[in-house]
Amino acid sequence: MIWIGAIFIVLASALIGMELSKRLERRTLLLRHMKVALETFDTEVAFAMMPLSEALIQISRQLPDPARQFLFSVGERIGENRGSVVEIWEEELDLWKKNIDLNNQDIEVIRQFGQTLGKQDLEGQRKQIQLTQSYLTHREQVAVDSQKTYQSMYRSLGFLGGLLLVIMLL
Repeated sequence: MIWIGAIFIVLASALIGMELSKRLERRTLLLRHMKVALETFDTEVAFAMMPLSEALIQISRQLPDPARQFLFSVGERIGENRGSVVEIWEEELDLWKKNIDLNNQDIEVIRQFGQTLGKQDLEGQRKQIQLTQSYLTHREQVAVDSQKTYQSMYRSLGFLGGLLLVIMLL
């Protein structure tokens, strides 16, 4: 009976370590998806001349969740004229950040981009998109480095922490 409890403790702590390592992976992937969204947005703004709400909804259809959820919600609310673009972006970002694995600095880059949406001419908006892409590229590189550094450590510490706990309890 004791061994069953010990195995359960080791498995639970190993799963915690695996979840922490998956968060690092999901962060990197989400930053990459947001970068792709901005590249597509730049094309839509420059060449298709679509309204902002339609462009965001169109882009959201090309992305996996959770990036899809955020851009679709923003595009849908803008299309329904439920406030200013900046307010909608801020509100949706505040709701969205609770369900994703981005850190505060990553969120701040996305927040700053939202504050410029629809406030500049075409060329200014494209420059802002490119600037945000460069910030996201930097944040992605930081996330990749963090993932390389900590991913295996989280897995190992999860398992070894459970093992240590079992030894201490026995």
